[in-house]
Amino acid sequence: MLSSLALRFVALFPPHLQNTAKQFIKFGVVGVIGAVVDFGSYNIMTRGLDWNSIFLVAGYEIIAANLVSVFLAIMSNFVLNKYWTFEDSKGPVVKQWSGYFLLNAVTFVLNQILTSFFTFRVPLIEAFFGSQKDNAAKALAIGFILFINFAGSKFLIFRRRTSR
Repeated sequence: MLSSLALRFVALFPPHLQNTAKQFIKFGVVGVIGAVVDFGSYNIMTRGLDWNSIFLVAGYEIIAANLVSVFLAIMSNFVLNKYWTFEDSKGPVVKQWSGYFLLNAVTFVLNQILTSFFTFRVPLIEAFFGSQKDNAAKALAIGFILFINFAGSKFLIFRRRTSR
C-alpha cells in the first residue's frame, strides 16, 4: 500500500511505466528500512561495541563491521522486496535467494570498495563529516548501488514469467 502522495506521483508516469514507478518507490522504502538495519547494526558495532577492525584487501582498507551490517541489510531487503515490492509470494524462494545473493555479492563488494574509498581516500568527506566520515561514505556507496540493485532485482530476480 502506498500513500496518496506516492500514488499521485506514480500517476504522472505513462501507463506502461506506472507499475515500475510504483515498484521503484516501494524499493526505495525497503532501501530505507535496509539502511536503518545497515546503519543501526554498523553503529552499534563500531560506536557501541567499539569494534573498529580494519583489514586490507587489494590495497583497500575494509571495515569489518561494514561487512556484517551490509549482509544483515541484504537479508532483510530480500524478504521485503520479494513479498512487498515485487509481490512475488509464489516464486521459487531458493532460486530467487540464490540470484539475489549473487547480484548482491557483486554490489556487496562494490559497497565495500566505495565505502573504503570514500572513507579513507577522499579528504573532502573527512573535512565535511569528521568522525562520521564512515557513515557518510556508507550513504554515498548506497546511493551509487541503489540503481544497480533495483534493475537487477526487477529484471533478473523477481521478473514476472509470462505463460505461453
